[in-house]
Amino acid sequence: MQRPLVFLDTESATLHGPPHLIELAAVRVVDGDAVDRFAELVRPEVPVDEGTSAIHGLTIDDLRGADGAAVVLARFLAWLDPEDWLVAHNMPADANVLGFELARAGLVPPRNPLFDTLKLTRRGLRDAPDHKLATLVEYLGLDVDTTHRALADAVACWQVFEAALRLLLEEEAETAAESAREPTEATILRHAAISGTLDQYLPAPPSRQRAAVRRLERARRDACVVTLVYGEETARPAELAVLPRLLFRREKRGYLEGECQSSGILKTYRLDRIHRIHEAR
Repeated sequence: MQRPLVFLDTESATLHGPPHLIELAAVRVVDGDAVDRFAELVRPEVPVDEGTSAIHGLTIDDLRGADGAAVVLARFLAWLDPEDWLVAHNMPADANVLGFELARAGLVPPRNPLFDTLKLTRRGLRDAPDHKLATLVEYLGLDVDTTHRALADAVACWQVFEAALRLLLEEEAETAAESAREPTEATILRHAAISGTLDQYLPAPPSRQRAAVRRLERARRDACVVTLVYGEETARPAELAVLPRLLFRREKRGYLEGECQSSGILKTYRLDRIHRIHEAR
């Protein structure tokens, strides 16, 4: 396609809870040729889970010298062209990672259209054992790296996309043989399109405890440390000095993400466990 397609992949520090970007990579493809690439590690503000490290092989030691997510994302947005279409395998997962980091950094999400090769391959590669990226690479006999690093997965996504696109073009050409209209790559791409853009993957704001949310939002905006009287109803609450960084809703619960002043680590706190909020002493 003459339209630039940017195949991207992200890696996260966490398996559960809000995602934290530790690697972002992308390959820009025009007319079937890779013309540019972006690949950077990201230093997270949280520990790297052992479970995620077992998948992608990255540890906190690999990331200490990298820039933070806000800096890396700003560079990625500068690299991205408004004409690019963004493609990923299971795009909602990658868009969720990017949405959280864009919100943390206060960056405006790009308006580039989103496409998902998972949707495309479920239609074009129905006989595959499953539709995981590594499975599809093996099923198609592609000579690409499947190490679960971001750049390798972005390249694998590109190659799987092209293979699935060819098969769908052939299939739809057969069914359209009796009509005068030939299927095109653009018409096939509708099978991979996702409605909306990255702004729809920004974390949703909390919907309850509005007075507390307003107070925490003011503290976040003014970069003020607050003390949370925090704990479960059955336990003695603790006083925690926290710098609020992000308020969001996840699975019907409200959360505060903030920098713990005693450890310097970014932590997540449930809003329904915050009993009181006052200025840190």
